[in-house]
Amino acid sequence: MIVRAVGRAAAMAFRPAAALTGRLRYAQKFVVVGLVLVVPLLAVALLYVDEQRADIAATARERHGVQFIGPLTILTTHLVNARHEVALSNGTARPDLSADLTRIDQLDRRLGATLGISADWHSVRRSTEAAGQSSGGALERVRIYDSAVDAVLAFIVKVGDQSGLTLDPDLDSYYLVQIVQNELPLLLDAVGRATDRASFADPRSLSPDADAFIELGVYNGVVASAHKAIKRASRSVEDLTADEAVRRTVKSHFARLDVVTAAFDRQLQEAVGTRRVGAALANGADSVRSEATYFATDSATALDRLLLTRIDTLTTRTQRVQLGAGIAAALAVYLFVGFYLSVISPIRRIVAVLHDVADGDLTSRVTVDTHDELGFVARALNDTIGKTEIATGRLGRQASHDTLTGLPNRAFALRRLDEALQRSRHGDRSPMAVLFIDLDKFKIINDTLGHAAGDTVLRTVAERLAGTMRPTDLVARLAGDEFVVIIEGLERPDEAVHVAERIVEEVSRPITIATQNGERDVAVGGSVGIAFPDGTRTASPDDLLRDADVAMYQAKAHGRGRVEIFDEDMYSAIEARMEIQDDLRAAIETDQLQIHYQPIVNLTDGEVVCFEAFVRWDHPTRGTVEAREVVALAEETGLIGGLGAAVLSRACQQAARWRTTRAGCADLRISVNVSGKQFGEPAFVPAVAAALTASGLDPDALWLEITETSIMSDTATTRATVEAVRALGVHLAIDDFGTGYSSLAYLRRFPVDVIKIDQSFTSALGHDPEAEAIVAMIVQLAATLHIHVVAEGVHGAEQLDCLLRLGCSAAQGFHLGPPAPADEVWDHIGDPARPSAVGGRR
Repeated sequence: MIVRAVGRAAAMAFRPAAALTGRLRYAQKFVVVGLVLVVPLLAVALLYVDEQRADIAATARERHGVQFIGPLTILTTHLVNARHEVALSNGTARPDLSADLTRIDQLDRRLGATLGISADWHSVRRSTEAAGQSSGGALERVRIYDSAVDAVLAFIVKVGDQSGLTLDPDLDSYYLVQIVQNELPLLLDAVGRATDRASFADPRSLSPDADAFIELGVYNGVVASAHKAIKRASRSVEDLTADEAVRRTVKSHFARLDVVTAAFDRQLQEAVGTRRVGAALANGADSVRSEATYFATDSATALDRLLLTRIDTLTTRTQRVQLGAGIAAALAVYLFVGFYLSVISPIRRIVAVLHDVADGDLTSRVTVDTHDELGFVARALNDTIGKTEIATGRLGRQASHDTLTGLPNRAFALRRLDEALQRSRHGDRSPMAVLFIDLDKFKIINDTLGHAAGDTVLRTVAERLAGTMRPTDLVARLAGDEFVVIIEGLERPDEAVHVAERIVEEVSRPITIATQNGERDVAVGGSVGIAFPDGTRTASPDDLLRDADVAMYQAKAHGRGRVEIFDEDMYSAIEARMEIQDDLRAAIETDQLQIHYQPIVNLTDGEVVCFEAFVRWDHPTRGTVEAREVVALAEETGLIGGLGAAVLSRACQQAARWRTTRAGCADLRISVNVSGKQFGEPAFVPAVAAALTASGLDPDALWLEITETSIMSDTATTRATVEAVRALGVHLAIDDFGTGYSSLAYLRRFPVDVIKIDQSFTSALGHDPEAEAIVAMIVQLAATLHIHVVAEGVHGAEQLDCLLRLGCSAAQGFHLGPPAPADEVWDHIGDPARPSAVGGRR
């Protein structure tokens, strides 16, 4: 229903586009397709070019900022030097900064308006001129120079912001910007201020200032911080910048700056610590200023080279995209024209011939001179025109019938069912029914005897179904071993039940198949589900088929070979089944399952030689769920692998714990059941190995119990799994022995160590001579093959006496000890309240 609704919605959504293109001629369609392809290509190319041009403009603006920052850094250096001269001359010096101001004025006239910083520069210029023209004492004039330096440093940051340097997108230039714009000017200013304050801290100064040592401590921290920041940025440039010359420049300058800055830092620390200022501090400051100025000048040049390289790269990329887009557009137009000319004429000829064929003229032929796919189409069309009627009939049958059985297929059945439902709704026919048939034992035959045998079974069943039904009824094969029967014209609903019972009877009759050893009769059987349309809820053929399928699964759940009629309660049962499956999945994942253990006793001395592990599940609403139902649920839901691995792991751990902690249990073994599906999974052998490794259990102590039918299938997978398990050193035991379809001599082909006699034979001992003869035969054959025998289901002393007389070596059952949790199982062995033929030993 959902798929059909989505299909209708998609058809409605695309209907306008289909209607529009349907009105266009071929030439117009080619033009539309060409525009749809070329226009987006050109649009994307233009957008990309515009983006690259924007990046080029942004990078050019960054270069303008670099051109400003270089002279501003030099101005900062000269301002710092001028401030120092004023401090040393006690305010009498008049340093000249006009050359620096003139150079920056020229830059301002050329770039200031573009960057929007002219007004800021004029303010900085006035501060610088005010410092040079200031009068008064040395300390007062130094303070004015401090303001001028602060203004220049703030202006440098402003230039970086306005030019985009602060937000440079490339890491190879970003850290270089940080060095040039922020760190080096800051270091120059901090070193200069520290030197100037040292002049006023010296008692020999003309105007000593005792508080200057406090400022020296502050500047000491600023110098150290700037030094570290320059070091980090320089290393980042060395690591991230691709330009080798830039890396060498930064590395060389930082190496020299690092030495002199570190020396100055030590001198400044000493001056603060001893409160003495020496000439070495001034010399160190000169060295730092000199290296920082060189570093800033060369870094600005290197940064400009990086930005210029970026512009060249972006320009080249833009030109290539423009050229490529132009060539692609021209080539697309050229090819579309050629494609149109090479396609339109042959298409018209082919269409004309198809019209002739549609009108019944099978003598018309297509003449095409091209050597492409259209030429092949024309020749193929010419070859098939004469066979159109026959081919159409053959294809129609192949599309609507199953090739193996010759029956109608699923698509045909759904169409027929839709027609029948329409007739049923309009009252044109009597009530109808759908019978869903699934074979019961087909997979076993297919897996053990081969696909050829399976095909024989399917063909035979198809023949029997077709022979059973009336000519007006439809028999179809849906898939695999699933069949459907559509019956119309029912006088009463119970007629469908009689037909279904007859189908079960026919399908259950033996079928003769050919094998390598000659012909052999096999029986498959079948389960049938019946569904009747109710006129309201059953809205489509899929719904009715689904209801019949649900009823068929209910028939299988009730024992197979049955007939069930669909009703609404079945949905409730299915939902309940799904709920318990979800609960089981959660129980496995959260380790909520319990493991019970039942002893296997040596009948000679009464010693417990092994424990068989059983899984139990205490469901919150259903109570205790036994092992067989837990395993069946796990197999249905695909959880058997996880369940089996969990049980195996816990059982091995418990056995290892008993063998090491309990007296007399050093040779105790553990036996774990393995379902047929689990045994066939690729992850089974690794799970066994993992359980042994995790628990540390000796592989010789582990028995894996598998059913007779699982191991006797003799498939390549089974043999490989058996060999892999034996290679681990683990023993194999055949569970429920005697209930399968294989002969006892077949055991010689497998490395089996233990066979467990099924409890149906054990429970009959003492009153059924045939059962006693079978057990005696199994015991004797096992002794000949050197295989251990364990009798299951011992419930009384009479059975024990018979087993001892027949020579059976071991047994298990409620008489010897019931399954119990690990912490309780030893308390139930040999319970005095229950007589024991073996003495009740633990």
